[in-house]
Amino acid sequence: MFEKLFRSFRATFHGEGREEFTLEEEIALYRHRADLALQEERWNDALVFLAKILRLNPYDLQARMAVAWTYHYKLGEATKALLTYEKVIAAAGYDESNSYSAAAREGIRELAFSAEVPSLPMEGLMDEESAAEPSAARSAAV
Repeated sequence: MFEKLFRSFRATFHGEGREEFTLEEEIALYRHRADLALQEERWNDALVFLAKILRLNPYDLQARMAVAWTYHYKLGEATKALLTYEKVIAAAGYDESNSYSAAAREGIRELAFSAEVPSLPMEGLMDEESAAEPSAARSAAV
């Protein structure tokens, strides 16, 4: 009787009777769910499913590129997008012929171009500073 009870617990804990998935099937399921979330514009949900893919396969360039794209174009989080683009390039082995690596480099270029701050005209600043100095010197003398 005790052995029968023990076997029933063991069957419950070992997942007998549950449907088992292969790694590829599980990744395909998460990828499908991520695609649906992206189509429905549920960006954070898509990131959750993409993270599950990357937990199963950290070198999945398609999933990592989708994460970078979501951060860059949909959530506007430039820092996270940049870091993820760099991870894509590293995971691709810095191979410039890899299409994901090339797309990641293009994303980095776009981020760098959009982050450029227009320079201030130095002539105007210098004139204002030199005009302010004599008045400051006069008030110190009084």
